[in-house]
Amino acid sequence: MEPLFSEKQLQDMSKENIIELMQAMQAYQKKQEDKIRLLEEKTKELEFMNAMLSDRLTLAQRKQFGPSSEKYADGYTQMSLFNEAEAQSGPNEAEWEGEEIHPKSYKRKRPAGKKEEDLSAFETTEVIRNKLEGEELFCPGCGTRYKTAFKETVKYLKFIPAHFEVTEEITYVYSCPKCGTMRRPEKAPALLKGSIATPSLVAGIMNAKYVNGMPLARQEREFARYDFNLSTKTMSNWIILCTQKYLQPVYDLMKEEFLRSRYIHCDETRVQVIDEPDQKGSTQNWMWVYLTDEYSGSPRMVLFQYERTRGGYHPREFLGDGFRGYLTCDGYQAYHGLPEAIRVTGCMAHARRRFEEALTPLKKEFSKEQLKETTAYQAMERIGMLYKIEDLIREKNVEEKYRERQKQSKRLLDAFFEWLHSLEDAVNRSSRIGEAVLYTINQEKYLRRYLEDGHLSIDNTAAERAIKNFAIGRRNWLFAKSIKGAESSATVYSITETAILNGLKPYHYLTYLLEQMKGLGPFPTREDILPLLPWSESIPVSCRTKQSKDAST
Repeated sequence: MEPLFSEKQLQDMSKENIIELMQAMQAYQKKQEDKIRLLEEKTKELEFMNAMLSDRLTLAQRKQFGPSSEKYADGYTQMSLFNEAEAQSGPNEAEWEGEEIHPKSYKRKRPAGKKEEDLSAFETTEVIRNKLEGEELFCPGCGTRYKTAFKETVKYLKFIPAHFEVTEEITYVYSCPKCGTMRRPEKAPALLKGSIATPSLVAGIMNAKYVNGMPLARQEREFARYDFNLSTKTMSNWIILCTQKYLQPVYDLMKEEFLRSRYIHCDETRVQVIDEPDQKGSTQNWMWVYLTDEYSGSPRMVLFQYERTRGGYHPREFLGDGFRGYLTCDGYQAYHGLPEAIRVTGCMAHARRRFEEALTPLKKEFSKEQLKETTAYQAMERIGMLYKIEDLIREKNVEEKYRERQKQSKRLLDAFFEWLHSLEDAVNRSSRIGEAVLYTINQEKYLRRYLEDGHLSIDNTAAERAIKNFAIGRRNWLFAKSIKGAESSATVYSITETAILNGLKPYHYLTYLLEQMKGLGPFPTREDILPLLPWSESIPVSCRTKQSKDAST
């Protein structure tokens, strides 16, 4: 290998040239050391993945070529060998004892002062009085009449299972005996013409499926246990018809209010619709979710929108020209093609998750001190410091949040991205740590934007929480049968989740909403519907939770 500089070139170099050369050599040496360290981490990761794949192969071979279960002498059946690995990683497995660096904001806290057996929200329908009567009122020792010293009060809670009540409506038709003119009195309109459905029944079915995640087939079986035969198809038709006729106008007004917001969150999740034309059974469709938060300048609401694909034109069509403000989302490219009037902000939780995925395989191989030297750990620690600041300023107003972020968070964020850029050329782009580094660098523009406004959130966890109930329900009902069913589901989820955000009881609110909407006729006006929106002060107290009632008084 020939030398980089000849002897004469070295002799002719000035002091400044030599200093620059030494600095360049030191920088090159540091970059090589970083590359070596990352390669060592990748080697450990590959060794771990190889061992894991070997274990999975062994289990798969046992499952395919050996008996799936073994019988014990007393008749008990051993667990399936396919689940053996999961069973072995149980609560007794040794866990990593390293320092936890999860942001505080992710920890759930139980509401202070909440009693598990608080019965104050329920009406007392029966009072049992245990009193002395007749001769028992007199002391057997001296014959003196007893006086009440004090009363002991104990409350019990009874559970009354679902029951059905039939309302019979009889309409008398009158005729004039002289001229034969017929007349019948006016009567309240039916919820669905020619149907036994009532607002309370349809609301109960909607609440069971969309709030409690109970599929219609399971509801059908439950109804049968109470001697009422109601098919899945009938319930599905009721939901679709009531949604189109009564709930969709409410949804449209909610969306109108939503587009006036200043700050919104967006996300999307999979849903399968089996009757979508020209698609395979394995094809996934999408449920998009849009929501406001406490700083949006609009009422709290969640809007679901069913779409066949995950194309970027869907949020553009949904938001249209009406929305102008900040939109917080994950790193999905579809949101980055929105109009300039919409300023997209990123999700730091998604970036942190990438580094956590890179760190997880190393926990079994590295000691606590070794883990602290890894790039993934250091990245998570830096992100954790940003979340610590957010936790400290959580209760401050927006102006104070903005100042503290500019004073503290900006400095840390600048150092974080400067450090990531120094690793960009050294990381293996196909490794988990390489993917995490490059993902975060590519999102830098959007991850920095929460510093611009004290109203903005550092992440998009609000949208993820909004999707949670839908995801739980999806695990139970698995798919939507039709496009109309999926669209109706989006509308009902929007109304029930928004009701919950506004302190309403979903079942009671749905019952009230259906009852009021059917009384407005086929063409309700905007002014008719506004008092029925979930955040309206006109909503009856009976629809509100105890916490909501207490907050309003």
